[in-house]
Amino acid sequence: MPTLYQRLGLRPFINARGTITTLGGSIMPAPVVEAMVEASRQFVHLNELHEKAGARIAELTGAEAAFVSAGAASGMLLAGAACLTGTDAHAIAQLPNVGDRPNQFVISLVDSHSYVHQGFRVSGGELVKVGTAEAVTLADYVAGIGPKTAAIVYFLGSQPLSELPALVAAAHERNVPVIVDAAAQLPPRSNLTDLPTMGCDLSVFSGGKGLFGPQSSGLILGRKDLIAACHLNSNPHSAIGRGMKVGKEEICGLLRAVELFFEMDEAAQVAEWERRCRVVAEAVEGIAGIEARFTKAYENKFPPASPLVHLHFGDAAPRSASDVGRALEEGEPSILVSGGHTALSVGPQTLLDGEAEIIADRLQHILTTGANPP
Repeated sequence: MPTLYQRLGLRPFINARGTITTLGGSIMPAPVVEAMVEASRQFVHLNELHEKAGARIAELTGAEAAFVSAGAASGMLLAGAACLTGTDAHAIAQLPNVGDRPNQFVISLVDSHSYVHQGFRVSGGELVKVGTAEAVTLADYVAGIGPKTAAIVYFLGSQPLSELPALVAAAHERNVPVIVDAAAQLPPRSNLTDLPTMGCDLSVFSGGKGLFGPQSSGLILGRKDLIAACHLNSNPHSAIGRGMKVGKEEICGLLRAVELFFEMDEAAQVAEWERRCRVVAEAVEGIAGIEARFTKAYENKFPPASPLVHLHFGDAAPRSASDVGRALEEGEPSILVSGGHTALSVGPQTLLDGEAEIIADRLQHILTTGANPP
């Protein structure tokens, strides 16, 4: 019997690229799906569910409070709105009109996700852009702070964790909150606990990437008053975030995903990802013109904990990297890897059990016979 995707004329694939939004994020483990199904079978008051789920997540992470948003981009917009309004009902109802309230967000140019910038503008903010596309310094941030500053925005991953404590201290000296975009920065699990401990006022994570929760969910951790403001600015309240609805199923699914994330043996998970990389690398051993190289876990920016294996194609390789990548995608099952003309990269984080072996077998067959298996 055809699957749902087949009935729609879609062709699923093995995802060796990573937790990319346009590719569906991640695959939820069975307990997360079960929590969503269970949640779908009864009615509850959504505001109460938000509060109870947020309290449980805060307990797990050590944050003052937590809120489940409709994705990380939604979380960033709500974080900005919270810094513009606090819990003032009149100010919330007036957005994006901010009146005479501080509405400037000091934001660096090192991250290319323009929709995050748009989110702050949509909520009524004005951007004070600092630094360059290559780097931003503490002095750049401090120079951008003025009497109209509502918050500072930090892009974890594009910017190193090591520079964040000094920025938080400098911002707090001036009574300015810090918003951290950490969408793809899980694992390591420590980011969930360390950012609140560090004093980050609001930290935003994707629910559908390293947490392996619902793709249409996100997580905001931070100060109790600002989390309350995020809630008041969001659905089901009549506010600027009304359209960013996260249903009871996603709230319960993300809560279960966070619980599983804290139960996970992180070292064992990373070891399994490293094993998958070795399986792929071993498939090209002895094939002329192809060399396997590795990016170790925690050496990559996005996602930081996932190792990678890179297959470099020299002049003596039997086929070009582009040809092999195309053959992998066209075969059955379809396999999507990253790469270009001279190299292919495989990320193990989004592979299911046994899929590294499928990739290895297909690579070996394509490189030794010149075609996909019949």
